[in-house]
Parts: sequence; structure tokens; C-alpha cells
Amino acid sequence: MTEFAIPNFAFGYALSLAGGGIAAPFVLWALRRYQQMPEKPRRSETEPRRIPAWITGLLERIFFTTVVAFDISGAAIAMIAWLTLKLAANWNRPAAASSEIWAAGAFSALLAGLVSMLFAALGGLGCRGLLW
Repeated sequence: MTEFAIPNFAFGYALSLAGGGIAAPFVLWALRRYQQMPEKPRRSETEPRRIPAWITGLLERIFFTTVVAFDISGAAIAMIAWLTLKLAANWNRPAAASSEIWAAGAFSALLAGLVSMLFAALGGLGCRGLLW
């Protein structure tokens, strides 16, 4: 039987938010450096602003940590579905970028998303007191 206690939740969310907030961007940076990806071009003044990746990552880790913490069925399926939706939302990129560069960038983003989901799952298990 798991015990819901404030120290468990504090540990779980700290692991999820801080650990994932450090690990996922690092993995993304390391993969793109290994792939020798070019820097992203600056946004022109006429282009709309995009939601920063750190906000998306923070919200997804909060949400999925909570889902795992309360043992809601289908958590793993929902995590994979979320990663699929994020990838599909960026499918139609401008033609200026080559398809090879886009594919490499999409795959590195997918792997970084998996790292983020791993920390959300570990954080949720920590909230339930199952990591120690």
C-alpha cells in the first residue's frame, strides 16, 4: 500500500520538475550538437511567437506527474499519445528547412520528450512513495 504524504509529493515534484527541467534540455542540446544541427534562425517580426519549450515541458511534467501519482489508468498510453501529438503538431514545417534537418531535429525532440516523460513518471512514483 502506498502512502500519500507531503514529503513524498515534495520529493516527487522536485524530481519531476527540476530533474526533468535539467535533463531534457541537456539531452536535446547534446543530441543536436552530436548531429551537428545548425542553430535555429531568429523569428522575424511578422511571425507569431511560439510557446517556449520550457513552458510546455513544465506543464506536461506537472500533469503527468499528477496522473502517475494518483495511479490513473492509461498513464503510459497518454504519455506516448502526448508525444505523438507534439510531433504531429510540428509536422508541416516551412519548406525553407531541408527534410533531413527537420527529421533529425524531430527525432532529437522526440528523445528529449521521452526523457521528460521518464522524469514525470519517476516523480509520480516518488509522490506515491514507491521509489524508496
